[in-house]
Amino acid sequence: MKKGQASKPNYRVLWIVLFCLYMAGLAWVYFSSGEVSFELPKSLFGIPFDKAVHYSLFLPFPILFTLALNFKSWWRTLSFSALLAVAIAFTFETLQSRITATRVTDPADLNANVLGIATGLAVMLIAGLIARKR
Repeated sequence: MKKGQASKPNYRVLWIVLFCLYMAGLAWVYFSSGEVSFELPKSLFGIPFDKAVHYSLFLPFPILFTLALNFKSWWRTLSFSALLAVAIAFTFETLQSRITATRVTDPADLNANVLGIATGLAVMLIAGLIARKR
């Protein structure tokens, strides 16, 4: 670093903490009873509400994971993020019916999870391409 030049802040610890909090929240949502004390809407813009929730639960995974554990290779980070996210989505979806009495495994939920993961990966891919051009 040159004299008089400000150092670039390192946000990696912040991203790791946010990713851990996100994973704790994701596990809590998946393995809780799913009962709420208020009425939930049936749909959100014509999409069943529970599918929209599944989509939005997994959309941040690749974004937070990539920012928290940025390997030297951007493509390696994104690839590992995608594999890990899909594995967690499958595992959580399968385990929830075994751990909780009120939840069942639904293939449509898994589709929404994977679509959320794909959207998060697309966001990071576009962000990576824009950053490369700078």
